Amino acid sequence: MRILMLTHRLPFPPTTGDKVRAYHVARHLAERHDLTLAFLMDEPGSAAALSDLTAKIPDLVHASANGSRRGRLLSALSLLRGVSATMTYFDSATFRSEIRQRVARERFDLVYVHSSSMAQYLDILPPDVPVVMDFVDVDSEKWQEYGRTMPPPLRWAYQAEARQLQTHERKAAARASRSLVVTDEERAVLERTTGWTTTTVVPNGVDLEYFARPAFPSDRPVVVFTGAMNYPPNVEGACWFAERVLPRVRAVVPAASFVIAGKDPVRRVRRLAALPGVVVTGTVPDIRPYLHEAAVAVSPLRIARGVQNKILEAMATALPVVATPAAHRGLLARPSTDLLVAETSEQLADAVTALLQAPAQRRAIGDAGRRFVETHHAWPACLAMIDAVLAQAVATRITPPMVAERA
Repeated sequence: MRILMLTHRLPFPPTTGDKVRAYHVARHLAERHDLTLAFLMDEPGSAAALSDLTAKIPDLVHASANGSRRGRLLSALSLLRGVSATMTYFDSATFRSEIRQRVARERFDLVYVHSSSMAQYLDILPPDVPVVMDFVDVDSEKWQEYGRTMPPPLRWAYQAEARQLQTHERKAAARASRSLVVTDEERAVLERTTGWTTTTVVPNGVDLEYFARPAFPSDRPVVVFTGAMNYPPNVEGACWFAERVLPRVRAVVPAASFVIAGKDPVRRVRRLAALPGVVVTGTVPDIRPYLHEAAVAVSPLRIARGVQNKILEAMATALPVVATPAAHRGLLARPSTDLLVAETSEQLADAVTALLQAPAQRRAIGDAGRRFVETHHAWPACLAMIDAVLAQAVATRITPPMVAERA
């Protein structure tokens, strides 16, 4: 098929949650179809990544997002005008013009839209072209959760953003032939907020060869937390663990350390390196060595949506994971078997301490976690589900009367 895929960021390298799914879907479609991949760029120094992606997917369309300080300010101020800050940030007249020219010049069999941020470009598409809308997570619900945990005026701003995004989500779901989300919980939220929609749950996958188990599991008392460290839930989780949980762990295991491995740590995260036992790596070229050198991985998130890729990647390397209920919520993994789940700082510290002191338990949970990922999150199975959805969408393509007459 001739497919156009829209995604909100350069999906390479696939090192963060918002890029992993987009990259694997795009690579899969490019191997089987004639794909045009169109995306916005909001990160400096992306030239090398763009060149690498071009070698894998030759037909790329891209433009800059409002990623400058001025652009971010305009996005924030847009809420005062009753406009979504997210949509403003990912709005680009240049990108819109490029897409308009491509759809006018070429006839696409299908358009795959990754994330609600790109729903604003749906009005460019011919009405007879089937659209598969991959919401991944329901972003409006995420902003609602932010609002519930923040004091005014941030609470009001986040709640306003949630309302604006929900409007776009409704329109996108109505336009789409098929909608995708990553969990049953996200499907229930989407159907509740947008009304009836044909929704399929396609979980995120893991590259099981890339995230292989190490030859020799680590016995060092190292606890690792991975992820983008400029993402507010990760920032809050890292600070909570370093300040409230780690001291309890070190009271029992004095040599225990907490490694925060993730790109672009904000100042609040960087300052944690001054605490005893805390290491902040900053951006790293490869996260796997930090997983291999740890004895336990943690996901201390108190706000989370969908499936946490960082948990799946750690489990794939047979590293035992301790997660909060919020981080575990999108997974089918069995608590106490595939991973441990703990809510309070005391419970989290007890679970981590127990694992650090019990090599046999670490191995048992790590092995079970690896088997879980192999069973439920292998990319080939996930991508096969997407193939089926695309076939259904094209099979139900509607041909407007004017198109039929010309034919």
